[in-house]
Amino acid sequence: MRVPLLKPNPARLSAHIEDLEALEASGIYSNFGPLNAAFETRLLHEFFEGEGACLTACNATIALLLAIKEATHFGTRRRAPYALMPSFTFAATAHAAIWCGLTPIFYDIEPDTWLPSREAEQRLLERHGDDIAVIVPYATFGNSLDLDGYEALSQRTGVGVVVDAAASLGSRDRQGRSFGQGAAMSVVYSMHATKTFATSEGAVIHSADAARIGRLRQMANFGFDARRSAEMPGLNAKLAELPALLALRKLDEIDAVVERRGALHTLYRQLLPDFVFQTHTGTRTAHQFVPALLPEHAGIARENFVERMKARGVAVATYFSPHLAEHGYFRDVALVDDIPVTEKIAARIVTLPLHDMMEEAEIRYVCDAAMDCLH
Repeated sequence: MRVPLLKPNPARLSAHIEDLEALEASGIYSNFGPLNAAFETRLLHEFFEGEGACLTACNATIALLLAIKEATHFGTRRRAPYALMPSFTFAATAHAAIWCGLTPIFYDIEPDTWLPSREAEQRLLERHGDDIAVIVPYATFGNSLDLDGYEALSQRTGVGVVVDAAASLGSRDRQGRSFGQGAAMSVVYSMHATKTFATSEGAVIHSADAARIGRLRQMANFGFDARRSAEMPGLNAKLAELPALLALRKLDEIDAVVERRGALHTLYRQLLPDFVFQTHTGTRTAHQFVPALLPEHAGIARENFVERMKARGVAVATYFSPHLAEHGYFRDVALVDDIPVTEKIAARIVTLPLHDMMEEAEIRYVCDAAMDCLH
């Protein structure tokens, strides 16, 4: 049996020929067109109970760049040089901060939830004071952050907060709300083909502060005002109409997709009792794949485990290893705090397959292979 790590499953446009014909007949392909507007409106009301506003973007890296720039340019720390972010995240977060002229400071994560360490954040804020422009916490693998805590921190210190929620579109917090609902900061979600909310490329920024989204929308269109005069920082971040159509159709099925993936993830946990899984803090997680730690006393090196699984036809990855502080480019341009938990988890983590069409028999095959390959 061959089991891929991921199998992207965007909506099949071949099943929506009438929608495609209507798009072509409209003659509108970009510039916040009607499909984009329909998706933003539906998402706002179906996920966030109509609170605040949503803005799409061409991809999540550009969305992070926009959100970080907005938080710093319109905040009280416009000239501060540093951006705090966990080392245990994807490279896009650090790249976005660097493109905004900031130097990342990588810090540690919690040992059970793998979420950013609040103790490390506080210590770095005390150490660097007003030199911290923005914190970019990562909702690790779709897990739910304490957004109320970050709101309070931002109000107390004046530091900007942008949430990297790349894999979280479909996750629900401990109150059962869509993750991000009620937060005035920018919360950035990915709609990349490999995510649970799969389109092709695309992203969404949500904020309970509609004025913030209004600024971001202007920034996403070159900073233009009504006269097409650039009056604030800007670039072209607009989502085209074709991926907006994919997003609309994915919205039709996302609840069923997330629930089924959750059931498959639970089966993994049951069949791999010796592996260590992430502690989830919300009531639902939009699982993109299945990250787990090899047993601490496994009788095999991780690279050998990955190769043995590959020999059995099972694709296994190691997100996020290397973590950011181990990337050559970031070592040269970023600062690194003490990160013992990150180093320990990154050394043991493996990423097991999950996709929409996966069957229970495939899960059992992967788990049987994993147990055999430990020795």
